[in-house]
Amino acid sequence: MGRGSDKTISRYLRREVAAHSSAQRARLTAASGGSVPRTQEELARVRSITLDDVEDPGSIMLRPPWPTGDGRRAVKARKELERRYKPVHWIVQSGVPLGSSVADLERLGRIGARWLKGSGVRSDDVVLSFLPAGPNLAYWQLVLGAREFGVSAFHVPPVPRFADAAKLLPTVVVGRPADLARLLTLDEDSDPRTDWRSRVRIVIAAGQPLDDGLRSRLQAVLTTKGAVVLWAWAAPGVRAMWWECRGGIDLHTWPDAEVVQIVDPLSGTEAPPGTDGEIVWTALGWFGSALVRLRTGVFGALDPAPCPACGDPGPRLLVNTGEPSFLRVLDRNPGVAAWQAELRVVDGYEELLVFLSPNPGVVLPQLLAVLDADLGATQYVVLDHKALDVRLAQHDDSRVVDLRP
Repeated sequence: MGRGSDKTISRYLRREVAAHSSAQRARLTAASGGSVPRTQEELARVRSITLDDVEDPGSIMLRPPWPTGDGRRAVKARKELERRYKPVHWIVQSGVPLGSSVADLERLGRIGARWLKGSGVRSDDVVLSFLPAGPNLAYWQLVLGAREFGVSAFHVPPVPRFADAAKLLPTVVVGRPADLARLLTLDEDSDPRTDWRSRVRIVIAAGQPLDDGLRSRLQAVLTTKGAVVLWAWAAPGVRAMWWECRGGIDLHTWPDAEVVQIVDPLSGTEAPPGTDGEIVWTALGWFGSALVRLRTGVFGALDPAPCPACGDPGPRLLVNTGEPSFLRVLDRNPGVAAWQAELRVVDGYEELLVFLSPNPGVVLPQLLAVLDADLGATQYVVLDHKALDVRLAQHDDSRVVDLRP
């Protein structure tokens, strides 16, 4: 179980969630005979929900009583409540708007700074990010974290031209995994004296799952001594991305900002320590929108031991993203710049459709023949980068769309 102290969890659930959200209060008290959970074990009895269950985004917002009157004390109290609770910024996770107050944004900035520092980013680095700008967690955690950390950062539209990236002389590059491969694995400049990729110390794949095949492709183009490829990601609904440190394994969590539980998906009870189960997430200390016992649909195991690489006290997540094995075929092929697969059933038979964008100079019939030898897809649809980006955006950037009943 992802550990905040029982006292911290109990205080947040009682004084914030139950006090300022009637819908959440009903769920919390139903599990404990009319009282709000006071321990993590009691929290585990609260009925879990999915994002699909959140029909009204207002039901998960915290709305404290608003002070009335025109006196100085009332005006000051209203300003403080607005800073803490009023949603001024929104991200959208699986179609559900999640509101952040000014206090939440300040907190995400501090978390983002800790993430960058833990990843090995230095204040004298130059960060090049081409995460899609918009209401998504990865983009804003980086923007706010870089600002808080005080590191120079360029946020450019995905994906920049190779020559344009060279002008910025980045030492840290951040993007979605497929976009990173699209930029970094190009052979536009193979001269080590002028290839800007030789300056890059850290590549952070953020916002989407990263598999070993794509990680290997990215690592292969980095020539700086000690250069690393790291991963940062979180399930939809989670308020801050989990992250890898340099040399570490598994994803670091934020025990002061969340409670992470691993449960048996069939019984709903807590899984034995170290075993796989569904990740169930609870907010801790967030004031705009507050989710309690969110079933993420993502499976993994929790390691409570300190990180052997950086000494962080943990816990850490070993995540099973549930993506099928065929993605390795697409990720490891240097001719494929980006892709999305669609699984469906037609007339009782399963079909696999692959939408892909090839890298420049690729001989398309040869590429498809190589892929088909391993995939045996029903159909291949070749798209340009913009058209594929539209498809990805329509499905929350998921590279595997499962339409099977």
